[in-house]
Amino acid sequence: MIKKENKKLVIIGGGYAGTTLIKQLKKSGNLDITLINETPFHLVQTDIHKYLCGDTPFEEIAFDLETYTKKNNAKFLCSKVNDIDFDKKEVKMDDSTLSYDYLVIATGAKSFFPRQIKNIEEYSQDIKEVDTLKNFKDDFAKLLNEKRSNKNIAIVGGGLSGIEIALEFAQKLKEKNISSDELSISLIEQLPDVLPNMDPYLVSNTSKACDDLGIKRFHGNFVSEVRDNKVFLSNKEEINFDLIFLVIGVSSVKFVTDENVKINVKNQFIVDEYLRLPNHKEVFVLGDVAETKDKEGKYILPTAQMAKLHGKLAAVNILNTVNGYDLTVNDLETKGVMIDLAGKNAVNLLGFVKLKGYMAYVVKRFISSLHTNMFK
Repeated sequence: MIKKENKKLVIIGGGYAGTTLIKQLKKSGNLDITLINETPFHLVQTDIHKYLCGDTPFEEIAFDLETYTKKNNAKFLCSKVNDIDFDKKEVKMDDSTLSYDYLVIATGAKSFFPRQIKNIEEYSQDIKEVDTLKNFKDDFAKLLNEKRSNKNIAIVGGGLSGIEIALEFAQKLKEKNISSDELSISLIEQLPDVLPNMDPYLVSNTSKACDDLGIKRFHGNFVSEVRDNKVFLSNKEEINFDLIFLVIGVSSVKFVTDENVKINVKNQFIVDEYLRLPNHKEVFVLGDVAETKDKEGKYILPTAQMAKLHGKLAAVNILNTVNGYDLTVNDLETKGVMIDLAGKNAVNLLGFVKLKGYMAYVVKRFISSLHTNMFK
């Protein structure tokens, strides 16, 4: 009996979706899997704030992808993908080309820096990049130890990332008995409150945590310019800073030149009900880089949770494709939101279940460990 040759599966992106997919396909047996990622690390982005304030070591938020792939019967290439030739089924990198039978695009998203803000290029440092993250951690530690007054950290963006960073920093100042006259935290969100468009339960508890820790909040005006260590607001107000974080939003990076592949304004791929490119049924797109909608036709916000769910669904559909079975429709929905409120405090909304305080913190850490334990 002639043994069938394994199909070649190439996965671009070592984030939540890509690493989850590899774990799910570990025992597939009929696939030769190669993961391509620009850096050698998988970064646990949901715990970045814990690392920045010095409470979590780098080894707990960054995991070696070569070790991980080897453990899960896959290969790893640390390289940048420049383009994809969908007709020839080839992935083009800086120094080589890799062919595939099946392809998964899970390249995630990078921080978004609006060009409407004057001079923003000078301060466009992406906390999703490992080197930048390490520099920010060092800069925060230095600022804590500098013996002078009127220091300030400005955080532009009151979404999940901005909130968790601001609260963690403020908690660290409290632990070290550093007064707001010495070092203060300023959170800038142009909408009327933090966590725009989120459930009022999450918003109210998070707002209270900010106020309890003395975070200065600026709402109702947008940032017009960043210059000379100052944030200029649309109402002409000026906010001084010694350290600034721009966490305004995210957008995917466009790297495909094929004009027949549909991409939206955020550089997300338009996918079918199985998370495939409509014109290339052998190509799946997962996580932040895929445009997906819920049952009501509303866009689903990209989260680590959804990326992992995409990874699990794609594993089923890839194996079904290889074996000639029917595919499973993408009807995934976000199961809840968990927010660290600094220290051992959190607020969670999991379906209809509301949690806050230490118990919410324990649940959040447990859910996080389910992901990080894959790498240990």
